[in-house]
Amino acid sequence: MADLSPWIILAAILFVWALVIIVLRKKKYLANKGVSPYGPFIMWRTEGGKKFIEWLSRPARFWKAYAAICKVLCLAVAIFIMALLIWEATIVPRIPDDRAPTPEMMLGIPGINPVIPIVFGIIGLVVAIIVHEFAHGILTRVGKMKIKSLGLILLVFPLGAFVEPDEQQIANADRKRRSSVYAVGPATNVFLAVFCALLFCGAFMASAEPINPNPVVVSVGKDSPAFYAGVGYGMQIMEIGGVPIETIGDFNSLEFEPGTNVTTSYYYKGGMETAQITAGVALVDVSKDLAADQAGLEPGMILAMLNDTIIHNQPDLQAALNLTIPHTEVNVRALQYDADVGAYVLAPIDSVTLSSRKEYYMQVDPGLVNDSFVDHGFLGVNTAYMGLLVNSPDVILQRLAHPLAYVDDPASFVGATLLFIALPFQGLAPIESPLADLFVPTGIMAGLPVDIFWFLANCLYWIFWINLMVGMTNVLPAVPLDGGFLFRDGLDALIQKFKKNTSEKERARYVATITYTLAIFVFMLIIWQLVGPRLL
Repeated sequence: MADLSPWIILAAILFVWALVIIVLRKKKYLANKGVSPYGPFIMWRTEGGKKFIEWLSRPARFWKAYAAICKVLCLAVAIFIMALLIWEATIVPRIPDDRAPTPEMMLGIPGINPVIPIVFGIIGLVVAIIVHEFAHGILTRVGKMKIKSLGLILLVFPLGAFVEPDEQQIANADRKRRSSVYAVGPATNVFLAVFCALLFCGAFMASAEPINPNPVVVSVGKDSPAFYAGVGYGMQIMEIGGVPIETIGDFNSLEFEPGTNVTTSYYYKGGMETAQITAGVALVDVSKDLAADQAGLEPGMILAMLNDTIIHNQPDLQAALNLTIPHTEVNVRALQYDADVGAYVLAPIDSVTLSSRKEYYMQVDPGLVNDSFVDHGFLGVNTAYMGLLVNSPDVILQRLAHPLAYVDDPASFVGATLLFIALPFQGLAPIESPLADLFVPTGIMAGLPVDIFWFLANCLYWIFWINLMVGMTNVLPAVPLDGGFLFRDGLDALIQKFKKNTSEKERARYVATITYTLAIFVFMLIIWQLVGPRLL
């Protein structure tokens, strides 16, 4: 059973916090101090800090030029994020319902989103809110508009800051000044994200070096041989069955008889350990309604033979499939785990009717099917030796320190950027023990204690990640987001330019109709990602 004590302590703290707020509110102490409660949150408004904002806003020419750049960036990011949402909507029918995003995954809130670590997530969120709000505040003053108050948002601890402008003055301001205020918030988040990514990659990850070169376990297939042997993420494979494993090639070329138990040595948290793992190519994932699924093959099984070829390793499986013809029946031998005897036994499956590799890719990625594409039998499985997905520590560092190393065109840049953003989904952010134990800081970072090095590196990555999410979300052309107000003012300017005879009232009606229609469209694109895979 999971340890519930941290959640009990958290619930107790929140209960006491809520009780204190109720008592102070009844005694009218909060109102006298400029504090407004909003459920469990409180907003503490203060006149202090205005002079600091005023001082920051003094180089007005600089901030006006900066705001112009921010408007261009917001437009570019808005086009990109809308194109991404529309593209994601087109692939929703191909997403299995068990892999569909959940509402928690769509919320960038530490403690609710399971991907975002609480400590680093809160640090990133606090920085993002402060930067966003102060950017709004500075341009408010540059535009000669009033700031009513500054303050903090608290939930036991400070969660962020806010700058409260005079909404009426902003509404009455000309479009140029108003759009400058809206644009600098999300754009500054994006600029800060890029800066932190450069520091994370160039200063920290480029200074890390692996202690050993051996392959590292990055994932373990559920119900696989490695799963039952207790081998897990971050373990570094040193030797299997007496064979040294120094490279990925060594790992992929092992030729133990499928079903044989072999002794595996691995480095874990500073020490050497061993485990008995059943050798063989394990099925990590089986696609629904394709050949393997129709034959009864399941994740966790070992594929011991296919089409009279013994499958010792991954290259053997690929070579065997290359010699097959689509839609033909071939013999197969698979092993499945028997919990009663604690070992792998022969599964009651003796044949499989293969699918077509070409037909599969025509459905999921037609761009890969060209004149040189070779069709052959297709199982519809993902496999891994022993169920272990491994990677070289040098490759891991390459992905962290030089994510754009192989970029040579706009498409590869977008792909590499998305992979870097997706590090949390691959177990590579935050970088913590046991993975962090495999590397040491060198060069300019050699003097830092290892724990401090990784804490700072993880802070930088999550400040990057949260700021990028806040910035990209806020440029969406949907009211009440900043991007929605930018779109509204831009649309108003276009209608005024091309429909000069339109009255102000008619123009306002056109703008409102289009703006809110687009906001609903954006909302439906997001909802479609949640419900679409579960409906189709």
